[in-house]
Amino acid sequence: MNKRWTVEKIKEGFGRFVTEYGRLPMAPEIDKLDYLPSARLIQSKFGGLEKLRAVLGYKDTHFGKGKFRSKIATRVNARGRDAELALEKVLREKFGEVFVHTERFFDDSKNRVDFYVYSPDGNFGIDIFYTDTMRDLQKNINIKIDKYSKFPHQLFLVVGNKDFLQTDLNEYVTLKTKTLPENTTITNLETLFEKLENRKSYSDPLKK
Repeated sequence: MNKRWTVEKIKEGFGRFVTEYGRLPMAPEIDKLDYLPSARLIQSKFGGLEKLRAVLGYKDTHFGKGKFRSKIATRVNARGRDAELALEKVLREKFGEVFVHTERFFDDSKNRVDFYVYSPDGNFGIDIFYTDTMRDLQKNINIKIDKYSKFPHQLFLVVGNKDFLQTDLNEYVTLKTKTLPENTTITNLETLFEKLENRKSYSDPLKK
């Protein structure tokens, strides 16, 4: 049965999203939420998401403009750094401090990988990043595919945002038009830890 989407009902849905995520929903996320109307209905009834935000009384109505975009970028960068520091601690505890290199160059173009790890089971690299939306995830991945085209070992592209389930990432890879290199895997942190759990580590000389 179709819902009757009044302005009050939609604003209630926006409020719920803000409570859960601390921000307004973006266009790619709308169709996944059962408590908000479809993007197509918003376009036909209100003239688009930006105009709907204005109708609902939100001051910042366009996610690509000015200070609002800057705030999003600042928050994402901060969370990305937090995730990177937490991952570095886990890697050093697992593989040993001397076998975990940060910001290591890997080709002649001055490209660097966030973490390069030495392991008896094979060396590997990790690039961890934080993103809020599937759309931004797609942009990030496409950029990183080009960046790491010459990376010679196994590479994990890790999404630091815990809201991204591994099933969502797997579906994205399946539908992706730009094929991932064979040595590259996209994971969230939970899946990464599962994959690394049984990896062997060298004896840490600093602990002798």
